[in-house]
Amino acid sequence: MKESVSLLNALQGKRLLIFDFDGTIADTSPLHAAAFAQVLNPLGVEVDYPKIAGRKTLDAMQLCLTRIGRELPDAEIHALVAEKQSRVRVMIAQSLSPLPGVNDFLGWAKSRYQLAMVTSGSRGTVELALQKLGYLGWFQPILFAEDVRVAKPDPEGFLRVLEIAGIPAQQTLVFEDSEAGFLSAELAGLTYVDINIVKWII
Repeated sequence: MKESVSLLNALQGKRLLIFDFDGTIADTSPLHAAAFAQVLNPLGVEVDYPKIAGRKTLDAMQLCLTRIGRELPDAEIHALVAEKQSRVRVMIAQSLSPLPGVNDFLGWAKSRYQLAMVTSGSRGTVELALQKLGYLGWFQPILFAEDVRVAKPDPEGFLRVLEIAGIPAQQTLVFEDSEAGFLSAELAGLTYVDINIVKWII
């Protein structure tokens, strides 16, 4: 396998690779955007998905509502979250594939590095997606939205993975696709790869 020069350089001296999931491993962003729209549009809420990408569903839902000055009881918001998660899981079960180059890169990397994951996705949704892609068991540890007190852009998830893995920040590389993820990595003192501009392979 031949990596792009920039990615090869970024991997030098690294032992731990931490991946986001949505938009990094698989192109789930259109599915999440559609599920948010299906749930929120009937309430008169327009969804600008790039502005909420990388955030856990509850935080994203509250941000969408706050932007239009809409307040709902906690019980109603949690019901919307559950409905959105249910809808996106149906879509994932029907059609999901890794982003171009991801499968080859992960297959190459898993015997050379420790792979971990920090995702703002829920455990049920991401595990379903990993199972569909054949990646269950490839990432240890994995931190889901339910596993952190504060999700991205807070650095908690990345800092906890470093602690669990026992690997220093300078030997770790993060793979992310969203502004929330980039900021989270920066706040954790980690180098990150923006997969929007760096090719997995050439």
